[in-house]
Amino acid sequence: MKQWIKAAGTGKLGSRNLSYDEAVAAAHAIARGEATEAQTAAFLMAVRMKGESDDEIMAFIDVFRRYSLPYASYSDSLNNAGPYDGRHLFPVTIPVSLMLASVGFPQVLHGSDSLPPKLGTSIRYLLEGLGVRTELSAKDWETVFGSVKIGFIWTDRMCPALAQIRKVREEMGLRTFMNTVEKVLNPVQSHQMIIGVNHRTAMQHLVQILPKAGLQKAMIVQGMEGSEDVPITKTSAIRIVTPYGDETTVLDPSTFGFGGSPLGPIDSETQLTLLHRVIQGDESPELRSERDHVIFNAGLRLYWYEKVATYEEGFQLARQLYARKEAWKVLKKWKDLTKLYDRDPKRQAN
Repeated sequence: MKQWIKAAGTGKLGSRNLSYDEAVAAAHAIARGEATEAQTAAFLMAVRMKGESDDEIMAFIDVFRRYSLPYASYSDSLNNAGPYDGRHLFPVTIPVSLMLASVGFPQVLHGSDSLPPKLGTSIRYLLEGLGVRTELSAKDWETVFGSVKIGFIWTDRMCPALAQIRKVREEMGLRTFMNTVEKVLNPVQSHQMIIGVNHRTAMQHLVQILPKAGLQKAMIVQGMEGSEDVPITKTSAIRIVTPYGDETTVLDPSTFGFGGSPLGPIDSETQLTLLHRVIQGDESPELRSERDHVIFNAGLRLYWYEKVATYEEGFQLARQLYARKEAWKVLKKWKDLTKLYDRDPKRQAN
């Protein structure tokens, strides 16, 4: 590893980008545990300070895919790539994904326990709080996914090579390019993705990387907290990426009659409480902002991925799904099936 650390970390005048093949070699050394924790941390920090290149990111994606468990391919699914450092706001993507699954549009969620620097509430924690078991084998996961059209992949279990460097990343306390790598591993080979970013630099990298990673249509969103959730309170720039090129569109929610107050930070238990209410189709006035965010984002995704012909049809269908409590129906079935396949005897007893 020393040669790759030196190449990336010599300093302002001496540092250079690794070639794709060099980055592949470094990734293998880290994934196989041949690099020490100190060397792994030094390499990640050196690349962060230098600025990662597209080839370096792509090399790590390709290598860490090789160290991941095999899942069946579900190319028609939507990969929802949210922030791995968790959330402090209401997690719009969970009820949205349940609603889309209810109309037969397969939804893949993924993540791990929350990472620095934000250390927000993880999607895994919230799904477990809703009663969904997240520790399924790949085979059992596929059985459940085929039935309910939604699934969560725990990245640490799917890719043990990522799990073994978690401690290093926690102790570093900073985002590195591995945050992008784990989002784009795409274990079920979805052809469609919606991915959240924190800043435009990450967006520029993804424009180059996503087509090489096998995506046919990806929407890059600088959403709330770097998530894939589009706010209803301000305009957002959306980058649409396909193998044939990319384009940027500016989305103004007020054009479609959406607006109001922004979502505020809430703790984990409040997130769970609100999730239960929204998923069950609660129409209470105090939930208007959360409800409108869900309807807006569900309508966007229905249109973006060509399940409806216009934005307006997407929002109309989303309102109908919410009123019919379709998200709750999917969640109940998902919970029941994951409990059936949970291999943990301690939890089966509960």
